[in-house]
Amino acid sequence: MVDTQDVAPSSRRQDEPKPRSTRHISWDAIRVLGIVAVLTFHATFLAPLTLPGLELPPAPLRMDFPFGASVLIVISGYFAAMTVGKQTPLRWWLRRLARLLPAFWIAVLFIFVVTQLFAPEGLPRRTYGDLVGNLALVHTLLPEVEYIDLAHWTVPVQVCGFTAIALLAWRGSIRGARASAVMWAVLLVPLLTRYLFMGPGKTPPWFASTMLDGTGVNRAHLLIAGVAIFRWSKGRMSFTQLYLMLIVVVLAHSLHPPAGDSVLAFAIALVLICVAAYQPAWDLPALQALARPIRWLAGISYGVYLMHYVVGTIVSRHLADLGVPWWGWMPAFVATAIVLGWALTRWVEQPAFTFLTRRLDAIPSRRTA
Repeated sequence: MVDTQDVAPSSRRQDEPKPRSTRHISWDAIRVLGIVAVLTFHATFLAPLTLPGLELPPAPLRMDFPFGASVLIVISGYFAAMTVGKQTPLRWWLRRLARLLPAFWIAVLFIFVVTQLFAPEGLPRRTYGDLVGNLALVHTLLPEVEYIDLAHWTVPVQVCGFTAIALLAWRGSIRGARASAVMWAVLLVPLLTRYLFMGPGKTPPWFASTMLDGTGVNRAHLLIAGVAIFRWSKGRMSFTQLYLMLIVVVLAHSLHPPAGDSVLAFAIALVLICVAAYQPAWDLPALQALARPIRWLAGISYGVYLMHYVVGTIVSRHLADLGVPWWGWMPAFVATAIVLGWALTRWVEQPAFTFLTRRLDAIPSRRTA
């Protein structure tokens, strides 16, 4: 998963003083909470029980409520709202894609190759058509395209969300009450569509399934939550409106699949994000003592997210087949995710972002406005 803070150094002159960092441990801590929740849910529940051909022996530890990826998308929405007004919408959008897509494409290619070469017998092999469909970001839209990695549902959601934010920010026409009206529409229209066409006992028409679940609109409330929290923290939205909007966000989270027992954990995480937005300086001794590993893991969280699920499960399954108990293969799942996530961040995400944005920054602003 990815937020919208740039990872590359700015193009300042060498003789200029280094600006003082405004990065707060609170946001890194919440980001780490999100990625740890993702790893725990996938390692203890989703991968062992539901990945065809890779089922693992049951473990006594199990977390069966997914909320980590949703928390990371809310954070993306918050920082999208923070940064979109600092440059032209097109330039901002291109920088977001430069951050998201190169690492995603390399992760998809890597996972595809690993699956073909090392997956245990019984795991369905993905086709080259599936590979192209995932690289083209249509794996959530077209039912015939199989996921290369199930965790990658978040990338099309973010690309579509950032595209919508950039379009709405074009010429600065969506502000104040208009912005709030658009946000309410994005929250309420999908809920109304699900109630009218996709309720219990109803056969959903193709357009409803495509509009909501295929395009990722069923997760738009996550980005809206982040935008709303940012606007409230800057005095652009009252607490009453934020409170009502977050109630609808939690309702949408409970009605759009997957829901289940994750709603309470997600709601608590929303409170933490509100606290970080209102008071980002957290001087808690435990956080300060762990500041270095928290910042390090937060910095590679997108890479970890992209690389953890299928490859970590393949490694775990091979270890389980050798007789390694759960307390051996489960840490191996996490270690694989962290090592591969670090490598993807260090060797792909950061260099690609630096390369692309330096060339983008060299283009006069009027050409990207």
